[in-house]
Amino acid sequence: MKRHQQSGAALLIALIMLLISTTIGLAAIRGATLSEKMTGNLYDRSLAYQAAESALRAGEAALESGAATPIDCVIVDPSTFNPATHGCPPTPRNTFEPNSNSGWNNVGSSYLVNTDLMAGSPQYYVEKMGEIGGTDEFGLADSANCANYAGCDETPPSAELYRITGRSTVRGDDGRSVVALQITVKQNL
Repeated sequence: MKRHQQSGAALLIALIMLLISTTIGLAAIRGATLSEKMTGNLYDRSLAYQAAESALRAGEAALESGAATPIDCVIVDPSTFNPATHGCPPTPRNTFEPNSNSGWNNVGSSYLVNTDLMAGSPQYYVEKMGEIGGTDEFGLADSANCANYAGCDETPPSAELYRITGRSTVRGDDGRSVVALQITVKQNL
Protein backbone atom coordinates (compact mmCIF):
# COMPACT_ATOMS: atom_id res chain seq x y z
CA MET A 1 0.00 0.00 0.00
CA LYS A 2 1.07 3.41 -0.92
CA ARG A 3 0.76 6.13 1.60
CA HIS A 4 -0.87 9.36 0.42
CA GLN A 5 1.05 12.45 1.18
CA GLN A 6 -0.98 15.17 2.90
CA SER A 7 -0.23 18.76 2.09
CA GLY A 8 -2.16 20.37 5.02
CA ALA A 9 -4.66 22.25 2.87
CA ALA A 10 -7.47 21.65 5.36
CA LEU A 11 -5.48 23.30 8.13
CA LEU A 12 -4.74 26.32 5.95
CA ILE A 13 -8.41 26.72 4.94
CA ALA A 14 -9.51 26.37 8.59
CA LEU A 15 -7.07 29.10 9.67
CA ILE A 16 -8.27 31.45 6.91
CA MET A 17 -11.90 30.84 7.89
CA LEU A 18 -11.04 31.51 11.55
CA LEU A 19 -9.32 34.77 10.58
CA ILE A 20 -12.36 35.89 8.55
CA SER A 21 -14.82 35.06 11.34
CA THR A 22 -12.62 36.90 13.89
CA THR A 23 -12.52 39.99 11.65
CA ILE A 24 -16.31 39.92 11.25
CA GLY A 25 -16.76 39.52 15.01
CA LEU A 26 -14.46 42.46 15.78
CA ALA A 27 -16.30 44.65 13.25
CA ALA A 28 -19.63 43.73 14.84
CA ILE A 29 -18.33 44.60 18.32
CA ARG A 30 -16.98 47.94 17.06
CA GLY A 31 -20.30 48.72 15.37
CA ALA A 32 -22.28 47.88 18.50
CA THR A 33 -20.00 50.07 20.64
CA LEU A 34 -20.38 52.99 18.24
CA SER A 35 -24.17 52.57 18.20
CA GLU A 36 -24.25 52.59 21.99
CA LYS A 37 -22.19 55.82 22.13
CA MET A 38 -24.44 57.49 19.54
CA THR A 39 -27.56 56.47 21.45
CA GLY A 40 -26.12 57.83 24.70
CA ASN A 41 -25.22 61.14 23.05
CA LEU A 42 -28.69 61.44 21.53
CA TYR A 43 -30.25 60.75 24.93
CA ASP A 44 -28.06 63.40 26.60
CA ARG A 45 -28.86 65.93 23.89
CA SER A 46 -32.58 65.25 24.22
CA LEU A 47 -32.45 65.78 28.01
CA ALA A 48 -30.45 68.99 27.62
CA TYR A 49 -32.83 70.25 24.91
CA GLN A 50 -35.89 69.67 27.10
CA ALA A 51 -34.21 71.39 30.04
CA ALA A 52 -33.23 74.38 27.84
CA GLU A 53 -36.87 74.66 26.72
CA SER A 54 -37.85 74.70 30.39
CA ALA A 55 -35.35 77.53 30.94
CA LEU A 56 -36.95 79.52 28.10
CA ARG A 57 -40.40 79.11 29.66
CA ALA A 58 -39.05 80.13 33.07
CA GLY A 59 -37.41 83.22 31.56
CA GLU A 60 -40.62 84.17 29.78
CA ALA A 61 -42.64 83.74 32.99
CA ALA A 62 -40.10 85.81 34.96
CA LEU A 63 -40.28 88.56 32.33
CA GLU A 64 -44.08 88.61 32.36
CA SER A 65 -44.24 88.73 36.16
CA GLY A 66 -41.60 91.45 36.38
CA ALA A 67 -39.18 89.22 38.31
CA ALA A 68 -36.52 89.28 35.57
CA THR A 69 -34.01 92.11 35.34
CA PRO A 70 -33.09 92.23 31.66
CA ILE A 71 -29.74 93.43 30.42
CA ASP A 72 -30.22 96.56 28.31
CA CYS A 73 -29.00 96.00 24.75
CA VAL A 74 -30.35 99.22 23.25
CA ILE A 75 -27.60 101.11 21.46
CA VAL A 76 -27.93 104.77 22.40
CA ASP A 77 -25.34 106.11 19.97
CA PRO A 78 -24.78 103.94 16.86
CA SER A 79 -21.60 105.86 15.99
CA THR A 80 -19.87 104.50 19.11
CA PHE A 81 -21.00 100.89 18.59
CA ASN A 82 -18.15 98.41 18.90
CA PRO A 83 -19.19 94.73 18.50
CA ALA A 84 -16.14 93.53 20.42
CA THR A 85 -17.06 95.42 23.58
CA HIS A 86 -20.83 95.69 23.23
CA GLY A 87 -22.67 93.86 26.01
CA CYS A 88 -25.15 92.03 23.77
CA PRO A 89 -23.64 89.76 21.14
CA PRO A 90 -25.98 87.34 19.30
CA THR A 91 -25.51 84.86 22.14
CA PRO A 92 -24.21 85.80 25.59
CA ARG A 93 -20.43 85.46 25.69
CA ASN A 94 -20.46 82.82 28.43
CA THR A 95 -23.26 80.66 27.00
CA PHE A 96 -21.09 77.58 26.48
CA GLU A 97 -19.11 77.96 29.70
CA PRO A 98 -21.18 76.00 32.25
CA ASN A 99 -19.21 77.34 35.23
CA SER A 100 -19.77 80.99 34.27
CA ASN A 101 -23.01 82.24 35.79
CA SER A 102 -22.65 85.99 35.19
CA GLY A 103 -26.08 87.29 34.14
CA TRP A 104 -27.72 83.84 34.18
CA ASN A 105 -30.73 82.94 36.34
CA ASN A 106 -31.50 79.41 37.55
CA VAL A 107 -34.84 77.82 36.75
CA GLY A 108 -37.09 77.59 39.80
CA SER A 109 -38.20 74.35 41.38
CA SER A 110 -41.71 74.76 39.96
CA TYR A 111 -40.34 73.63 36.58
CA LEU A 112 -39.98 69.86 36.40
CA VAL A 113 -36.44 69.08 35.31
CA ASN A 114 -34.56 65.83 35.87
CA THR A 115 -31.78 67.41 37.93
CA ASP A 116 -30.20 64.03 38.73
CA LEU A 117 -28.85 63.80 35.20
CA MET A 118 -28.21 67.50 34.67
CA ALA A 119 -25.10 69.49 35.54
CA GLY A 120 -26.94 71.90 37.77
CA SER A 121 -30.17 73.71 37.07
CA PRO A 122 -31.04 74.97 33.57
CA GLN A 123 -30.54 78.72 33.27
CA TYR A 124 -31.95 81.67 31.33
CA TYR A 125 -30.56 85.05 30.29
CA VAL A 126 -32.88 87.99 29.46
CA GLU A 127 -31.89 90.94 27.24
CA LYS A 128 -33.93 94.02 26.30
CA MET A 129 -33.54 94.56 22.57
CA GLY A 130 -35.49 97.80 22.21
CA GLU A 131 -38.89 99.28 21.54
CA ILE A 132 -40.98 98.81 18.42
CA GLY A 133 -44.17 100.16 16.99
CA GLY A 134 -45.35 103.69 16.41
CA THR A 135 -44.79 105.74 13.27
CA ASP A 136 -41.11 106.37 13.87
CA GLU A 137 -40.35 102.67 13.39
CA PHE A 138 -41.40 103.01 9.75
CA GLY A 139 -39.40 106.19 9.18
CA LEU A 140 -42.50 108.22 8.35
CA ALA A 141 -41.11 111.28 10.12
CA ASP A 142 -38.43 111.47 7.44
CA SER A 143 -40.87 111.72 4.53
CA ALA A 144 -41.29 114.89 2.46
CA ASN A 145 -44.93 115.23 3.51
CA CYS A 146 -44.07 115.28 7.21
CA ALA A 147 -41.18 117.69 6.75
CA ASN A 148 -43.13 120.17 4.56
CA TYR A 149 -46.68 119.97 5.81
CA ALA A 150 -46.35 118.72 9.39
CA GLY A 151 -49.09 116.23 8.68
CA CYS A 152 -47.53 113.20 10.37
CA ASP A 153 -48.69 112.14 13.76
CA GLU A 154 -45.77 110.54 15.58
CA THR A 155 -47.11 107.86 17.86
CA PRO A 156 -44.90 106.45 20.60
CA PRO A 157 -43.59 102.89 20.49
CA SER A 158 -46.20 100.30 21.34
CA ALA A 159 -44.10 97.31 22.46
CA GLU A 160 -40.73 96.20 23.79
CA LEU A 161 -38.69 93.29 22.45
CA TYR A 162 -36.75 90.93 24.69
CA ARG A 163 -34.42 88.09 23.78
CA ILE A 164 -34.32 85.13 26.16
CA THR A 165 -31.52 82.58 25.95
CA GLY A 166 -31.90 79.26 27.76
CA ARG A 167 -29.08 76.79 28.36
CA SER A 168 -28.53 73.43 30.02
CA THR A 169 -25.74 70.89 30.35
CA VAL A 170 -25.96 67.17 30.96
CA ARG A 171 -23.72 65.29 33.40
CA GLY A 172 -20.75 67.21 34.54
CA ASP A 173 -18.76 70.18 33.40
CA ASP A 174 -17.07 68.39 30.50
CA GLY A 175 -19.48 70.01 28.02
CA ARG A 176 -20.61 66.60 26.83
CA SER A 177 -24.00 67.91 25.82
CA VAL A 178 -24.66 71.64 26.03
CA VAL A 179 -27.83 73.05 24.46
CA ALA A 180 -28.64 76.76 24.06
CA LEU A 181 -31.96 78.01 22.68
CA GLN A 182 -33.28 81.52 22.08
CA ILE A 183 -36.69 83.12 21.73
CA THR A 184 -37.81 86.69 21.14
CA VAL A 185 -40.67 87.96 23.27
CA LYS A 186 -42.77 91.01 22.45
CA GLN A 187 -44.44 92.79 25.36
CA ASN A 188 -47.05 95.42 24.59
CA LEU A 189 -46.67 98.70 26.45
